[in-house]
Amino acid sequence: MAENLRNDGSNDGGISDATLALITECELEEESCLYTSTTFFIWLRALKIFRVFLWGIGAIASAASANSILGGNQRYPVLMAALALAGVLMPALIKAIHIDSAIENYARAASTLKNLQGDFRRAAKVWSKKSHTEFEAEARKVIKALNDARKPSLTPPEWCFRLAQAKIKRGDYTKDNAEGA
Repeated sequence: MAENLRNDGSNDGGISDATLALITECELEEESCLYTSTTFFIWLRALKIFRVFLWGIGAIASAASANSILGGNQRYPVLMAALALAGVLMPALIKAIHIDSAIENYARAASTLKNLQGDFRRAAKVWSKKSHTEFEAEARKVIKALNDARKPSLTPPEWCFRLAQAKIKRGDYTKDNAEGA
């Protein structure tokens, strides 16, 4: 995995066990951030589509009901009343299920985790070249930021993780494919 052969104070001229362990931990957390942020971005997209769908249903229902009333069409009064009610209830439903705040929370968490993914990569690849004490201090900052990012305990559906997993395994986030992702 990480083969840094500089002398870091270990007796064998190689990297210390503690530094190797911390590099490994940073690489694992980088991968975790990749999977979690990708899962969150997929769920975020689904939430936005769902919100548009709900607003669209409300708008279409209101327009159909208003058209019937304004056109003087007295057919299907129960259906037209139901459409008018749907048009009124959709905004209330959107508010009641807190979809806007969920979108904000997932957007914030996804971007934070994506940034932390880069921080963990830099920790493993760049900061690990510093002395172990300096490296550990840098890694601790990023680990603390990750712990803070996890505090809201957001839990998207399992199918979002499966889609993220497939997207990552397909290579969508590899260096060669990063421009097209």
